[in-house]
Amino acid sequence: MVIDVMQGIAMLWVVFGHHLFDFMPSAYHHLHYYIYSFHMPLFIFISSFLIAYSYKGESYWKYVLRRFHKFFVPYVLVGMVITLLAAIKGGIASIPENLINLVISPKQSEATFLWYIYLLFFLYAIFPLLAKVHQNAGVWLEILLLGIGIYFYVFPVGTPTLCLDYFSGYFLFYAVGIVTAWHYQFFKSRLSAFKVVGAMGMVVFVALTVAIFVCHGRHWEYIAVCFAAIPAMWYVSCMIEKYLRYVAGALTWVSKNCFRIYLIHMFFVQAVAVIVAKFTPELSVSGMAAYLAVSTIIAITGSVLAFKLLNDFKNKLYNISNRNGK
Repeated sequence: MVIDVMQGIAMLWVVFGHHLFDFMPSAYHHLHYYIYSFHMPLFIFISSFLIAYSYKGESYWKYVLRRFHKFFVPYVLVGMVITLLAAIKGGIASIPENLINLVISPKQSEATFLWYIYLLFFLYAIFPLLAKVHQNAGVWLEILLLGIGIYFYVFPVGTPTLCLDYFSGYFLFYAVGIVTAWHYQFFKSRLSAFKVVGAMGMVVFVALTVAIFVCHGRHWEYIAVCFAAIPAMWYVSCMIEKYLRYVAGALTWVSKNCFRIYLIHMFFVQAVAVIVAKFTPELSVSGMAAYLAVSTIIAITGSVLAFKLLNDFKNKLYNISNRNGK
């Protein structure tokens, strides 16, 4: 499915954007700001589309509890590990505040990069309520959601508590994602026309990217590239799926493991960074490109392998327990 390839691409952008270290050349700072202008709106659009597309109308509390177990429990466990590691440097006194922030304001905790998993749980939790209202309100709810999204995109909530700043600032992309899923059959029936729209989006995305890096980008160009990224990445995903099957397969594999990668990839990114920092005070631009490629591959494959080893270990314990029970 094209959306899986698209999510794989979005995950690559996320990992690329998490390499802001002292030894990176000044060129990366510009690249970092560019990636951050669109990668999370793109990721939230894809996630919300998949939330709406995969929803089967199950019991609300059963649905929420399953998502709580899938997202919030690992989030807290990994967050606690990061908090304890940070205490080695910051002292034991830092632990209570970090644990409170982990639950109340993840951006202010040591596990700040996990904020999206925290937010993702709430995006899942409110969707069944919206779906129920949509059964009666239909297009009027869609207009309301898009209107609310536009308002909060322009006037986001300022507080980081409960991720309200990000929730409000990105709500427009959440709304666009679920509305797209609700009208998926319409878009699918007019696929050729929307591929033209995607191609146009790609042209705009490339033009804005060139302007940003050549002309040092004005504020409106970063805003525009944020919105152009969605049709552009969809078009790229269509082309990859059609002409580059092996690449599509690899990106789909990344997509299927997105949660695992997002949850722990920073452990591998930080580990590679520590090693690189011992050998150079600053990378060249070409060295940066090689480093990003290697670090990203290690972070993605390492995250997936770590979860595989954990699952294998749990299965062995389960089998031993069963044998002893008999």
